[in-house]
Amino acid sequence: MSTRSAPTKAVVSRPTTRPRRTIEKGERRIKCMIYGPAGQGKTYFIGTASMDPRTSPILILDFEGGVLSTLEGLPGENETWFHMQIRSWTDYNKAFDRLDKNVEGFKAVAIDSMSETHKFALFNIIEKEEDRRKNPDLIEQGDYGTASVQINRLVRSFRDLPLHVFMTAHAKDETDPREGLVKKPMMAGRVAEEVPGMMEVVGYLAWTEDEEGAMRRTLLLQNWPKVRVKVRTPWGKTAPDEIYDPTVTSLLDTLYYEE
Repeated sequence: MSTRSAPTKAVVSRPTTRPRRTIEKGERRIKCMIYGPAGQGKTYFIGTASMDPRTSPILILDFEGGVLSTLEGLPGENETWFHMQIRSWTDYNKAFDRLDKNVEGFKAVAIDSMSETHKFALFNIIEKEEDRRKNPDLIEQGDYGTASVQINRLVRSFRDLPLHVFMTAHAKDETDPREGLVKKPMMAGRVAEEVPGMMEVVGYLAWTEDEEGAMRRTLLLQNWPKVRVKVRTPWGKTAPDEIYDPTVTSLLDTLYYEE
């Protein structure tokens, strides 16, 4: 009679837990998520950070794979903006260590995108446990909880760096019992609410009509029904509901970020 060895616990790679950094008084850095449909200019928006001395040089963490093609021809590669391909948690951990030591003098970091990173977290769990599952192509309920913890760990670690932080995400429509269809960042389950909740600014980027009826690329910031956006400003300051033809410079100026 053959005997079977006891199953071993699968090892799932994950981002390293980082202690939360204490923010010094007067050290104001934007922590921002920009989301919207594909092809609306999210990566282009990130690229404009290389043109502002407050956010340059910037390290762009490219999980989506389209950064270099989008920013082809943008002056300052490896001077005012740096590209780093991300394909695993190990890559993210290396990027964090690079930014934490920051011998290169980075002033900002961007993650493009959190939607693809969340998909990776789920697929990585399946891959690591493939031999233990009846259906290796099925995402189980518990996988969402594990991925949620991993994404929260990742976002909090990068958010707490003493840098300007930008994250992108695709958009999705989701039914809210009170509002009907609402636009949210494209991440599954509670992550779509948790990650934006960790940001100071959540903007929706898309083409809209301006007051004269012309179509313009617009960053929605607040007071847009059925679009999950938010913005925090210093005490006594106000922000507009939207920014037309947005750049990182116009966003920082609008929200009173100084040098």
